[in-house]
Amino acid sequence: MNWSVFGIFAVIIAGFIAAGFFVSPGSKTDDGHPLNIFFWAMGGFFLLTNLGVLAWVKLSNRRRDRIDASWFDAQAEILEISETGTYINNQPKLRFRFNVNSPFHPPCEVIHKQVIPLTLLAQFQVGKIITIKVNPDDPRDIMIL
Repeated sequence: MNWSVFGIFAVIIAGFIAAGFFVSPGSKTDDGHPLNIFFWAMGGFFLLTNLGVLAWVKLSNRRRDRIDASWFDAQAEILEISETGTYINNQPKLRFRFNVNSPFHPPCEVIHKQVIPLTLLAQFQVGKIITIKVNPDDPRDIMIL
């Protein structure tokens, strides 16, 4: 997470709140509302937006933390790789067909889709064996490390 962005927004929030105190009491916006209330409302909007983003990031990272803590490592042989046609932040979402060998489940074939950074594409070749994370409850629920 880039905390400097939140620092910039903290300065903006503080600026709006301070502006609400420093503006003359009779000042109005162009549509006739009190200017100090407008500044405080904008500061509150930025504050709530930042808190919402922080909460979303925290909740998003919970799944990754749970996977790191409770899922186990397994070996998977790449049987097939294909494009899905989907790109997220200019990174391709690929469709993999794996033969998964985990220590707690019998070997099985798994179809998995995941976004892979362009810089890591060369690491994924048909026939290569890679390390993945496997859900202990469902051997078809995997995540590429």
